[in-house]
Amino acid sequence: MDYKVVLSNQAENDVAEIYGYILNSLQSQINADAVLSRLYSAMNDLSFMAETYHSYPNEPWRSMGVHYFSSGNYSIFYVMDKDVATVIHVCYGKRDLDNVLSDYK
Repeated sequence: MDYKVVLSNQAENDVAEIYGYILNSLQSQINADAVLSRLYSAMNDLSFMAETYHSYPNEPWRSMGVHYFSSGNYSIFYVMDKDVATVIHVCYGKRDLDNVLSDYK
């Protein structure tokens, strides 16, 4: 099944923060652009791969249908509804993922 991929406002903010951190704190335009490109490519792959990734194992997010996968050092979280895959969060994968998801209800 093909899905339309949508980024929530939170996911857009997450990606902007990741880009800004690499650009400003690490002072690397090349790396910031490369990470941004890889993240958007991975999220676009949800259009034909959304059903293949794992459900998030912890409650209550598992019951809410949250799925996730990794792209490089980053974790991408999303939910599916009919023919739409909505990315809800993008974060550095070594963060406390339950805490990252705590605002998703």
